[in-house]
Amino acid sequence: MSNTGCGGVTEPWVRFEDEHLLVVTKPAGVNTHRADPVGQDGMHEWVQRQRPSASLSILHRLDKATSGLLVFGKTADANQALTAQFADRTVDKRYELLVEADVRRAPTARCDEPLSSGSRAPGPRSSGQPSRGPWAGGARGSGRPSPGSPSSGSRAGRDAGLLEAVTDFERSAASERVERWDAHPRTGRTHQVRVHAAALGMPILGDTEHGGGPAARLFLHAASLAFDHPVAGALNFGAPRPVSFDQVLGGAPPDDPGVAALAALEARAALFDPADTDAYLWIDREHDGFAGVRVERLGDVAVVRSYDPTGEPLPPAWLDAWSETIGLRAIYEQRRPRGGAAEPARLVRGRAGEQFAVTEVGCRYLIDLAASATSTGLFLDQRETRRRLLSTDLAGRTVLNAFAHTGSLSVAAARAGAETLTLDLSTRYLDWARDNLRANDLDPADHDFIYGDALEWMARLAKKGRTFDVVLVDPPSSSTSKKKGTKRWVVERDLAELVERSIELCASGGTVFVSTNLHRMRWPRFLEHVDVALLASGRTGRVETQTLPLDHRTGPGDPPYLKAAWIHLDD
Repeated sequence: MSNTGCGGVTEPWVRFEDEHLLVVTKPAGVNTHRADPVGQDGMHEWVQRQRPSASLSILHRLDKATSGLLVFGKTADANQALTAQFADRTVDKRYELLVEADVRRAPTARCDEPLSSGSRAPGPRSSGQPSRGPWAGGARGSGRPSPGSPSSGSRAGRDAGLLEAVTDFERSAASERVERWDAHPRTGRTHQVRVHAAALGMPILGDTEHGGGPAARLFLHAASLAFDHPVAGALNFGAPRPVSFDQVLGGAPPDDPGVAALAALEARAALFDPADTDAYLWIDREHDGFAGVRVERLGDVAVVRSYDPTGEPLPPAWLDAWSETIGLRAIYEQRRPRGGAAEPARLVRGRAGEQFAVTEVGCRYLIDLAASATSTGLFLDQRETRRRLLSTDLAGRTVLNAFAHTGSLSVAAARAGAETLTLDLSTRYLDWARDNLRANDLDPADHDFIYGDALEWMARLAKKGRTFDVVLVDPPSSSTSKKKGTKRWVVERDLAELVERSIELCASGGTVFVSTNLHRMRWPRFLEHVDVALLASGRTGRVETQTLPLDHRTGPGDPPYLKAAWIHLDD
């Protein structure tokens, strides 16, 4: 049993691990698995990248909005044993959920409403008065009957397309406005607990799809799992419910900014050892209850990127919620109006201090909030790129980092043993990259730095016959060389040329990493650039896609803006 990763770093998301099984806690807002080849990683893919020597099998699933326990199989024996137990319904599952209070409810209830494989809440059924929401004062239900007996879900309407489903509910705590219930699903259907709770007239807070009131999150948590280990016998695991549940049960409105800030923090903090990482995207716009802003946590400082076109100041209630949730030293705001020029970060709360260091995956990076209107010095959306470099044995390998910015990718590669060449068109950023190496006890003298236009220098290096084991290119959306007569470089038009040049510089069997954060470039176009470059280079290879890390949020109509690919070239 272990929750400690390499180098002694704890992994708070690990509940149990041995040679057969890995039990983890999935945060709310993260899928169980990747929805498609160019989608955002789910918990399965993210964990698999951190267990590259294991082959993890998905044995059951949780909804994206649900937090709690997931078990992955690591061996054929475990997969067979757990699959059989889930199929035979011998796995004991307990969920905790919050619903609006109703004095008419009995303390226990059972729902046996049959469900389809892609279930939604059953429609309104006959009589009954809608319950009234204690915060909004309006109707929350759809005329569903008030549950008063141990079996309130109806079997009416069953047909050949529906599947048997049974859930037992028991109230575990109550306050004036909110009740906390335990749910024991006896079957495993899609959205079963959510649909059955709604069918009983007690939709879960935050489950607006099934009639629940608005809330900072879906207040549903997979709290315990009990099953037989394939070798060791009976096991029982628990995941403590998030503190945000207790806040709401204690009287805080479920969509209060303080609850939203805490729920967002719980979803991110579950992924990181605080001693190993204190820099991540804490709040991502409306996905976390704060429309129009992204909030980066950088140690004890928050940087708010505001996209509000009105220019209105940040609501004091938001500032209070953020400050109180973490105990921030300072909050800075960086306005990013659409179609307008970005503004330098300005202090809006707390004590000034624009230069400091943060820790990410065990590395230290220097932050300067006054250096740029568009960057703090660390792009948080490239964390998984840095993590991957760190986890790769690069001893004796060479790495070219073009468009290097402040050299964070160079730091990760150098920490993994590589000799790096950092290339950028800014002497200030190159000096910053050297300082980042020093901050990680790496001597810049052991690495190379080139000041100049990346495209020009890549062409020069190719003419000299230079090759690298890994080539990293994360270009801006557009750029103009200082050299007269040079046309403006635009990623939408010219990315294939850049990738081809990168492939030319890559050694046999090497790897090229390329990415763009241009929102309007879609995945088909991005991959077309990669395919064209491979064809033009006359080389072959395997393309592996990557997008935003798990602390970033996406959803319908809001696809991931980051497109990235690892091109593993054949020998």
